[in-house]
Amino acid sequence: MTFYHPWLFWLALTLPAILALYILRPRRRQTVVPSTLLWRPAAFGMEASRPWQRLQSSLLLWLQLLAASLLVLAAAGPVWHGATASGSTIVLLDTSASMGAALGGGTRFDRAREEVLALAAGLRKNDTITVIAFDSQPGVVVRDSDDVEEVRRAVDKVKPGACEGDPGPALSLAGALAGQYDNPRVVLVSDGGLALPNDRADEDDAIPVDEFIPVGDGDASVAIAAINLRSAGSGQAAQVAVVNHGFRPASGLVSLMKGNYPAGSQKWHLDPGKTCYLLWADLPRDVTVQALLKTDSPGMDLLELDNQAWAVPEERMKRKILLVTNGNVFMERALTLLPGSEVYLADTARYEIMLRGDYPYDITVLDGVAGPLPPGAVLLLDPPAGSPVPGLSVGAADNLISLAPVTGSPLLAHVDLADINVREAWVLRVGEGWRPDIKSGGQVLFAHAELDGRRLAVWSVNLHRSDLPLRPAFPVLLQNTMDWLLTPGLGVPKLVRPGQEVKIMPSPLSHRLVLEDAGGEAQELAPPFPAASWMPTGPGLYRLISYRAGGSTVREVAVNAYSALEADLRVLDPRDTAGAVGRDEQTGSPSGRALPLARWLALSVLLIIMVEWGVASRGR
Repeated sequence: MTFYHPWLFWLALTLPAILALYILRPRRRQTVVPSTLLWRPAAFGMEASRPWQRLQSSLLLWLQLLAASLLVLAAAGPVWHGATASGSTIVLLDTSASMGAALGGGTRFDRAREEVLALAAGLRKNDTITVIAFDSQPGVVVRDSDDVEEVRRAVDKVKPGACEGDPGPALSLAGALAGQYDNPRVVLVSDGGLALPNDRADEDDAIPVDEFIPVGDGDASVAIAAINLRSAGSGQAAQVAVVNHGFRPASGLVSLMKGNYPAGSQKWHLDPGKTCYLLWADLPRDVTVQALLKTDSPGMDLLELDNQAWAVPEERMKRKILLVTNGNVFMERALTLLPGSEVYLADTARYEIMLRGDYPYDITVLDGVAGPLPPGAVLLLDPPAGSPVPGLSVGAADNLISLAPVTGSPLLAHVDLADINVREAWVLRVGEGWRPDIKSGGQVLFAHAELDGRRLAVWSVNLHRSDLPLRPAFPVLLQNTMDWLLTPGLGVPKLVRPGQEVKIMPSPLSHRLVLEDAGGEAQELAPPFPAASWMPTGPGLYRLISYRAGGSTVREVAVNAYSALEADLRVLDPRDTAGAVGRDEQTGSPSGRALPLARWLALSVLLIIMVEWGVASRGR
């Protein structure tokens, strides 16, 4: 047996205090009399009686000493260790969002931490424990330790996160570490609801789980599942989806903020497993909104992480496109029809003059122009023979053309090249960094590349000698190309969750990219370019600031914590998700698990107090 808090044995000083009270307390024989009238003068003599008495054996005294002793023992945190096989233990500690759910006076993760410490306290001589914490990604907390205090210090630094739990990478890491042990025991401490790689073929190196220790109790969970904005007249409307994942009815209030100002509140009531939609109309346009959920009773929702959500209006900043041409009506009209774009025209002479000053255009389309290349993204249309950019060579014209798409090209999504006639095109010879999009007889005609942080695309066809501009594929191909050259919204998806890797695509004219969180803390993503990926660790409203010559642009990014997997708070064995696991039920091999005795000692004390009350009521 070991103890979590051995320093609390100082509470045993209460035992001599109880004895002292019994020694100092005067003791008199109890007698039943018909009246107390003649006994009142005796009270004055009792006050002058001698306080020190000889200690006499009493059932009440022994019951009180026993209760105090058990309370002291419970405070020290005794742990009973069953028989265990010799060897090392690898513990996978779940730190996903659901582990922050309320449990008693703490959280599920607090209980999980106690289970890990109990496992560490149950180690035999020469045995070690390794703890791997995981949510979407794993990390080694402590390795090959046989010291309970070392494990305690390391585990105390770990906190539950806001990401979904994925045990696959953690089990792969455990499998890599297991090679240095002789038949190690793998223990998963979690509230379940995870997809183990035993059912997934992509985790062949993962080690199986030998034991599952469940933590958690209750399934009450209400969350803001989504918040959407749409245009409504001269303003916008917000729709908030509230879902009840629990198995009991729940009710409460959702409040909406428009910027820094309240937009009103709405009540809701949901039966188990149901969803409701709340609508706020007549909101100002281009204003970020935040929804806050509150239940009528704390017991209706054990997980507060997903009780707020943000929504950001669609970006309305237009990209500037310069078409350098000596006359191309097809391209000019097609570019004008692109949403979110401002199109400017220039001939070759004016273009060369514009390059000498500040160049404000995000994308430049060079129609039959050899160069020089401008800053920013470039589309080379019908380029003349030569080598306009590194790794690209424009060769002789080809008259026998049959367009064939290259599988996987991002520029050809939903583009149908069937029955398109091209009479003349230049043959492209592409080098390192270039990816072909369309070929003809093995010869490259369309290609794209990202060189030194700048995106380039080449169409070697002459639109005047092709029916491509008359085909439905042309506007789709042009839209795909423009979106690839300059990704809308910096490439940030509309829905971002904690733990999701986001690749930022700043404007080619940007020279610096900074990320700010809700607290104002800044993180520089670029330079160098391309910008570093970003992985938010928690929900909130973030700001991406792109600096360019003459100013900067700011894009707000909403990161919402809702996950249907994490909002389902049922405690499930991930090896068999068909049934829930009880709060105190342990699955897997029970050998070697330490059993905390504090709760059982507390129950014993309660029973002793009840016995003492019965004895005292009978006058013994």
